[in-house]
Amino acid sequence: MLMKRFSKFLLSFLALGLMLSCARTPHRIELHPVYAVPRGTPMGPGLPLGVAEGLDTEKVKASTVAVVYGEGDSTMIGSGFFVANDKVVTNIHGLADADLASLHVRTDNANYTIRGVTAFDTQNDLVILQISGEGGPLVLGNSGAVSSGETVFGVGYVGYPADRFNIMENTVLPERLNGVWLRVTPNSPGGTSGGPVLNTKGEVVGITVAGSGAIGYAVGSNVLKGLLDRSGAVEPLAKWQKRDAIRAYLYLGQSSERFYAADYAGAIEAIDNFFTINPTFIGIDMRYENRGYAKAHLGRSQFDKNAPEVAQQYYRSAIQDLDKAISITPKNTPAYFKRGYTRILLGHSEFIKGHTEVSQQYYRAAIEDFDKAIGIYPKFPSYAERGTAKVSLGISETNQGHVTEAQRYYRAAIEDFDKAISYDRHDTYAYIIRGYTRICLGDYEFDTGNMEDARSLYQAAIADCDSAIKLNAEHPYCYHTRGVAKAALDDYSGALEDFDKTVGLKPDFARAYYNRALVKVWLGQKREAKADFKKARELDADIGK
Repeated sequence: MLMKRFSKFLLSFLALGLMLSCARTPHRIELHPVYAVPRGTPMGPGLPLGVAEGLDTEKVKASTVAVVYGEGDSTMIGSGFFVANDKVVTNIHGLADADLASLHVRTDNANYTIRGVTAFDTQNDLVILQISGEGGPLVLGNSGAVSSGETVFGVGYVGYPADRFNIMENTVLPERLNGVWLRVTPNSPGGTSGGPVLNTKGEVVGITVAGSGAIGYAVGSNVLKGLLDRSGAVEPLAKWQKRDAIRAYLYLGQSSERFYAADYAGAIEAIDNFFTINPTFIGIDMRYENRGYAKAHLGRSQFDKNAPEVAQQYYRSAIQDLDKAISITPKNTPAYFKRGYTRILLGHSEFIKGHTEVSQQYYRAAIEDFDKAIGIYPKFPSYAERGTAKVSLGISETNQGHVTEAQRYYRAAIEDFDKAISYDRHDTYAYIIRGYTRICLGDYEFDTGNMEDARSLYQAAIADCDSAIKLNAEHPYCYHTRGVAKAALDDYSGALEDFDKTVGLKPDFARAYYNRALVKVWLGQKREAKADFKKARELDADIGK
């Protein structure tokens, strides 16, 4: 049987690109970037109209607007709501570069043109618009009276085009952002920025403004009351958009666009530009949180380019930023999550240099960060990342010959992945990494002669990959991990099919070519195997050494 020797060097871990293996001799294990897989709790469709107890949903709907431009299937840039018969509040960030020619707000029953701006607050991303026509305002409540654990409702329009009114039940989290913004969970769907957050009496206690992962932020309604008191003469939108403080919001949008385009240096520049112009923005900890996360990914990109020393500089700078974010808001769940992620990256960079004990210190520190994030908000997607840190510790313990300790970490990791999936059954990442971890345990059981246990673990790994593929059939690591498990069960034809799929989805995946070559050798396809070995070494000269 080839199960033992095959599974030991075919594994490909999935999030951070490091030289690790659960085998007793190190082999390449490649992790996918965390941002490549959606991490948050699924938002769902929100609550059907009429089920939000205590709310007059029809009245709320009539008072909530979509901010759009164009006719027919309009493009939505946010939500808002009536605060007076002829005034609507929304976020600045949606209007900073809006096309004014066709910009308007609308309810299900009416369209309203925008006459201009009567007040704005760049610290809190709020603007009050004077409109033509009249609507029914919502009642403003007292945001100071909102308590942790209280049920509130995020309201707005979602979807493109802006055709779906949505009410989502939220829970208020402990500690406000800079003492002003409410923190709620789950995060609201895209399009609801500027929409009202209501208490169970139907009173506005917040305005949706931003979010990070599964957590959303809402400006307290008391801030809005003060802004309404300062409302003055109408300023044309075209003139208002030219203000430096408003144009700064263009950088805020650019920071997000550049991050998701993998232009991390550009994202960092845009973040700094925004806060240079608008240094009193209430979400100042978001500067450090988002900039730190961008630095972590920039370091990762340098690591992938074989520049580990440069990568570590970015990782350490990222941790400094995230430390700052946490010092501003000590219960900042996303910041703990991102710092833990960065510490895993640092651990990997130390491991490949042979600094095993140093790497373990970073992995343990990462686990502490995820523990804190989970303690603040268990449903934030920290379980899967904590499991990743535990798997990394298991791998390093295996390489030190501490097999029993490694198994303890692997089993603890699986418990974390189980928990992650119980909160989010659509978490592709958790399924794949759980499958990988089961292969690690399967190898251990095989080594100790527990053949049936090993087989059960390999089969469970295949089932995990099957689940991941149902969620994302274009994810190459689903197939690669499943191919490893199939090879461990001597299903070489099945493994070959999975490795074929892997290289089809990721043509630069050297390990997949190398693994496919090995399978072809054992299937007697020596000529084809030779071509794969050559391709693998063109992509990675050190593979197989």
